[in-house]
Amino acid sequence: MIIARITSGLGNQLFQYALARHLALKNKTSLYVDLSYYRQAYETDTLRSFKLDRFNTHYHVLNDSPFLYVSKFTKLLPNRTLKPVFHFVQEQQFHVDPSVEQARSAVVTLEGFWQSERYFRASADAVRRELTFQRKPGPDFARYADQIAQTDCPVSVHIRRGDYVNHPEFSQSFGFIGLDYYQAALAELNRRFVNARFFVFSDDPDWVAANLHLSAPHVYVRNSGPDADVDDLQLMSLCHHHVIANSSFSWWGAWLNPRPDKLVIAPRTWFRNKPTWNTVDLIPDTWLRL
Repeated sequence: MIIARITSGLGNQLFQYALARHLALKNKTSLYVDLSYYRQAYETDTLRSFKLDRFNTHYHVLNDSPFLYVSKFTKLLPNRTLKPVFHFVQEQQFHVDPSVEQARSAVVTLEGFWQSERYFRASADAVRRELTFQRKPGPDFARYADQIAQTDCPVSVHIRRGDYVNHPEFSQSFGFIGLDYYQAALAELNRRFVNARFFVFSDDPDWVAANLHLSAPHVYVRNSGPDADVDDLQLMSLCHHHVIANSSFSWWGAWLNPRPDKLVIAPRTWFRNKPTWNTVDLIPDTWLRL
């Protein structure tokens, strides 16, 4: 069995699920998700909710299973590993670790973020099928979905500020990517697609409306309700092309778009102050980094 510790926001949850599901499919075994992270608040983290159940995902919840005690037992073992029964795999580096693919034990526990398509590329079709949306959309969703459907060349633009500006740690490690990046990306899209219409997604839409100068047709997307983020993600995936932030959230908004001809523009610099973190595997080869 595969046990995936699910943590943080929606984009990270999707990466964690994708690797775990790939390993479960490859090894023909069951997948359990450990949701203990969501049972308390953390002063050093932005408050998040578990949302993989809004998709057509396939997993068992470890916290509701007797296997929870098996998982707790491994904490008594050196490095929580006793092969071939238990193998605890903790992420050691940001770029892809090929040894993760070779994890073999009766119980494999995964802890990390695993932010690369390479971790699940062999199961990408299955992952894409399972990450179809399965929930009742919010009150604003249909209006924006209709606008996207009626647009010849809809482009999603994700601008993340929020905790990238206000959080003492995230503002230093990530930070707002800056308006120069967006102006360059929008200019590139306007050059390639003269009929582009931009759908702008942000956690700080008033600031964006006041500071990002858009001469092309555009729509500021403002979903509401407890699943506004899921609505945003689905609407991003309905667009034809994408400008993403240095954020796993809009990474998935672009990746979930199945169009083979999509243009995805991503920032060349992902982290503000992580010079030893190698992001070579983060952005798919077909995407454009600016």
